[in-house]
Amino acid sequence: MSDPLEAIGRHIPLPLPVPDWSKPIILALLALAIGFAVRSRRAVLRARQLESEHVTLMRDVDVMQEALVPEIPARVGGLGVSVAYRPAEGPAAGGDFYDVFAPARGKVAVILGDVAGHGREALTQAALTRYTLRAYLQAGLEPRAALALAGRVLADPEAERFATVVLAVYDTREGTLTYASAGHPAPLVRGEGMSAPLEVCASPPIGWTVPTGRRQTTVSLAPGAVVCLFSDGLIEARLDDGELLGRERLDELLAALGPRPNAARLLASVRETAPITPDDMAACILAPEVAIVRRHTRVEELEVEARALSAGKVELFLEECEVPAGEVEATIDRAGDIVAVWGSALLRVDLDGDGARVLVSVPRAEPRVAIPELRRQPAGDPSGAC
Repeated sequence: MSDPLEAIGRHIPLPLPVPDWSKPIILALLALAIGFAVRSRRAVLRARQLESEHVTLMRDVDVMQEALVPEIPARVGGLGVSVAYRPAEGPAAGGDFYDVFAPARGKVAVILGDVAGHGREALTQAALTRYTLRAYLQAGLEPRAALALAGRVLADPEAERFATVVLAVYDTREGTLTYASAGHPAPLVRGEGMSAPLEVCASPPIGWTVPTGRRQTTVSLAPGAVVCLFSDGLIEARLDDGELLGRERLDELLAALGPRPNAARLLASVRETAPITPDDMAACILAPEVAIVRRHTRVEELEVEARALSAGKVELFLEECEVPAGEVEATIDRAGDIVAVWGSALLRVDLDGDGARVLVSVPRAEPRVAIPELRRQPAGDPSGAC
């Protein structure tokens, strides 16, 4: 019997003289080669398309990040400013953000915050938080009120993202800095007569759907004072042995940079000291160019409700403010009377060389907005919030 391939090959014309039996094999190999070539070409085109999409995506992410950490002039309203941002790794796709601007003549506002998570969703939430807070500060709200209102407007029980933020407003005429934080580390303030910030009754982050913006501090910035607002990525950087850098070491690194520290150098010092940086880092350093202090001021404010009064944390707040023991109970009673009628009370403690003076009053009304229902703060919350 003749070979089947040879029989088929007799009917296949080829330009070269080859045995009839090999013609089907050659055609099969040729078809296979053409198939591989087509697939390879498609793979190359797909790879180029994916690369183009990746470049576009990274460009979009970079543009979004630049909107969150913009270039800031070295001088804003008589205040020397230095800012820096460093992503944890890869492209700048973290949730850190900052802003420095003059909302009114004689005022300089500063925003620095961090949204939980990374990627485009975190950037979107960070942009929303930043511009919301900027609008409130430009409208004239003080930092505590701006955080409280943002906590209501941006509350979303269905979302899992939250933002920690610190706001500050510098009054160039009075030489005072007023700041408030929501789940964020308090600024480092170096200068004459400065003391450690209070930790009790800290306000929770924006997005937890619980009231925030309860605490506020006002301090005088004497000549030579330096203020550093920073994201928690700095103090949570880890040393070679795994220990956190911490606030105290960060303060030492800031002091080592001299009387006019630079934010980029501070981040570099943190990176050299604690090489393990799992989170983004952002810092904003402020230094009054001409400090005019009419009188040294330190004011602590706290808005309280019935739950805070019954929890006992308000007593700790007053004790840390060095309010005489005999006045603490009377202050709690006055606050309770106001809370019973108005729902909340504002405690203002003025601290100067003559001791602590306490004023209890009705909080100023905030703008009314439609807000989602806020849930109660979980019991045993570690933040120490009131």
